[in-house]
Amino acid sequence: MQRTTQPFEFHGKTGEFFKIWIVNIMLSIITLGIYSAWAKVRTRRYFYGNTFLMNTPFDYLADPVKILKGRLLAFALILLYSFSALISPILEGVLVLIFIPLFPWIIIKSLQFNLYNSTYRNIRFHFAGDYLKALWVFIGLPVAVAFSLGLAYPYFAKERKKFVIDHSAYGTSQFSTAVTAGQFYGIYMKTAGVTLAVVLLGAGFNYALQLVLPMSNASEAAFILPALMALLFFPFLMIVYGYIYTTLTNLVINHTSLQQCRFRSNLETMKMCWLYFSNTVAIIFSLGLLIPWAMIRTARYRISCMTLMTVPDPEAFIAAEAEKADAIGEELGDLLDIDFGL
Repeated sequence: MQRTTQPFEFHGKTGEFFKIWIVNIMLSIITLGIYSAWAKVRTRRYFYGNTFLMNTPFDYLADPVKILKGRLLAFALILLYSFSALISPILEGVLVLIFIPLFPWIIIKSLQFNLYNSTYRNIRFHFAGDYLKALWVFIGLPVAVAFSLGLAYPYFAKERKKFVIDHSAYGTSQFSTAVTAGQFYGIYMKTAGVTLAVVLLGAGFNYALQLVLPMSNASEAAFILPALMALLFFPFLMIVYGYIYTTLTNLVINHTSLQQCRFRSNLETMKMCWLYFSNTVAIIFSLGLLIPWAMIRTARYRISCMTLMTVPDPEAFIAAEAEKADAIGEELGDLLDIDFGL
């Protein structure tokens, strides 16, 4: 089928977002964190409102009061757990047994809340995850990862992405992904191989240094290598993280579809690594004041690398979804009245 290509665009500006960000920070401090719920909504509305597809922005409609309710509930649960440890280890253990099966439910509720309050062309997104499936993905698989000494982690990462995408929808149209566990294992095995090679290279360099330098300079050799390793650790960490992020993001997006529409992502590893590295350095040396600049430039690059391969007449597809949404109504809104900030 012939498809047309529609690029995603981001029009956010650092100066505009800095004003929102600094007000959010100041009011959150003054109100002892209560305003953080409003800060989250203002931030998301700015980024959604500046993300365009076919000359139309996305929108975020969440009520900050509902987010605050979720955060207060989460805070109360944390306090209850903290004090239980002081009262009785048995009570602490009982609460852990209660909280573990609650965790998948919390994830589902948060995804439902955030997708339900995300819209495009006045059509809401939805999430309809199954609790037992979430229990397996977010509780069962992490246990399997621990017992397999990490070997099951790529499968867990794939299942986590697949659970979110396959249970999400735009209007009545379901998203789906065809990504496989083998593709995830390939990416993590390459990363592990490169990491092992770098460690062996460092060990070999250390051995060569010991042989080249005379015994009188052994103390210098013992200082040079740790200093060199410490200097190179941060850039290496950025490269590893940047590689995993870009390859997994491209893999998942390029295997995701919405009915007959396909998504494409062409993030480049080195550009993403440079963004992470330069953002971190800039934020540290500006004492955090360049966080808005880092967020805007990262969002601009990530979104500019995404495209939507649509059916020949995307307007007809959207109009059909709008008609179906009107028929269903918005009665779900009263049920999705809480967000846990996940």
